[in-house]
Amino acid sequence: MKDPTDIDERELQRRVLYAVVRPLVRLADAFRVPLADVLDLVQVAYFHHLRDKGLRLADVGERLAISERSAKRLAKQLRETFLDAERRYDLPVKIEFMIWATPMSRAKVKQLLGEVDPRAVDRAIEQLIAEGRLVEEEGRTPRLMVNQRVDTLVRDTWLARIGGLNSFLGNLGDAVFGRFFRAEPRAMARTLNFLIRGRDRATLDRLFMETLVPAVQALDEAAQGADDAESFRLSLCWAPYNYLENESDADDGPPSGDQGEPT
Repeated sequence: MKDPTDIDERELQRRVLYAVVRPLVRLADAFRVPLADVLDLVQVAYFHHLRDKGLRLADVGERLAISERSAKRLAKQLRETFLDAERRYDLPVKIEFMIWATPMSRAKVKQLLGEVDPRAVDRAIEQLIAEGRLVEEEGRTPRLMVNQRVDTLVRDTWLARIGGLNSFLGNLGDAVFGRFFRAEPRAMARTLNFLIRGRDRATLDRLFMETLVPAVQALDEAAQGADDAESFRLSLCWAPYNYLENESDADDGPPSGDQGEPT
């Protein structure tokens, strides 16, 4: 008799994908997005991912089992709907991460981002300096350095929030893959369920800013120049339990025409 705890790799992949898709479905239901639109977004996101990996248009079409015409449509949709706006935000974030990993000169940044217009790189660097996120060290060959190595600054625009969401979910994907498919001890995920009084909620913010952030900053400083230093991302979130359903259901009200049971 097969061990009920045993599962083959393909079935595990399907179950993990199903679990990951369910939050997408919860949001789509809250926003009343039709299934066809959700499937279209998934297709665009898959296309985007494969193009980011460097696959040619023909290879993407083969991987997704779609025609060349459909691949070109996805490319146009991705560019016009998402990339043109997000690139204005993504370039500074990409540069900031590069500098966070290794301080370097402007020339080196431009060399590594060879496909990007050097003028756009300069504009992104000046934006980061103006925002206080980078500093330019003086010297014979000035180097760019992060002003705050552990990123806790909040940039409260929709593009910044989407960028933060992409970072958070990217880290989630890494943790899921590491935990489920590589038995990776360096990947960790935990959820705590608890009650909290309204007047105590600010304690969570203080725990993050006054305890966790300084501890991570100390780890980061200790790793500078170490041979075994690795880049890590730590993501943290909290919210009231079932907040999405509770809020979206409250917005719905009773179904149209439903007057309820007579009393």
